Amino acid sequence: MSIDSTSTVATTYSSGLSTTTASSLASLSDNYDMFISLLTAQLQNQSPLDPTDTDELTQQLLSYSSIEQQILSNQYLENLVLATSNDSSQVALSFLGKEVTYDASEQNFSGDALSWAMTVPDEAESLTIEIQNENGLTVFETTVEPDAGSDYTYTWDGTKTSGATADDGDYTLVVTANLADDTTESVDLEATSIARQVVWTSGAPELVLANGDTTGLDTIISARTVDETDA
Repeated sequence: MSIDSTSTVATTYSSGLSTTTASSLASLSDNYDMFISLLTAQLQNQSPLDPTDTDELTQQLLSYSSIEQQILSNQYLENLVLATSNDSSQVALSFLGKEVTYDASEQNFSGDALSWAMTVPDEAESLTIEIQNENGLTVFETTVEPDAGSDYTYTWDGTKTSGATADDGDYTLVVTANLADDTTESVDLEATSIARQVVWTSGAPELVLANGDTTGLDTIISARTVDETDA
C-alpha cells in the first residue's frame, strides 16, 4: 500500500467522524429553531389567566444546552482519536523499507497448524513448550529435546492437552529452556524481516513483512535502515 493509499484511509476515517458531529449539530440547531418558533407562538397566544410555566421552559432550554455540550465533547474526543490515529499512521509509514525485529510469540489459530522458529540455547537439554490462550491459560504443554545451539521450529496443530481442538483465536507460545546445570532460561521468540506494506485492521495500522507475517506496532522491538541489496 502506498503512502497515498494509507493517507486516504485516514482521511476517510476523519471525514466519517466529522460528518457525524456536523450532522448532530445541524439536527440540534434545526430542533432548537423549531422550539424557539413554537415557544414564541405559545407566549404570544398564552392566556393571561393561565400563563406558561417558566420553570418548564427553563428546563427545556437547559436540555438543549446540555445536548450541545455533549455533542461538542464528542467532537473533542473525535479530534483526539484522529490525532492519535494520524500519529500511528506516521510511525507505521516510517518503518517501510526498514528491517524490523518484532515479538513473534503470538499467532492466530483458525484451524491450520502454527509454527514458531527459535534458536535453542547452547546449554539446553530440553525445552518446555506451553501454548497459552488469550486469557493467559495454558491449553497445551509438552517437552521437546532439540539439539542444543540449533535452529528449531515448533509446530502446533491446535490440539489441546485434553485432546480437543482449540477454538479459533490468538495463542502465545512460551518456551523455557531446561539447562544442564538444572536452571531454566526463557527463549526469545523474535523474528526479523523487512517492512513492505502498511495495512489498516480495525482502524489500527499494521506492517506487512517480507517474510509473510503481519504485525502490529506494539510488537516492534527494534528497527534499522538496510541497503536495498539487503532487503
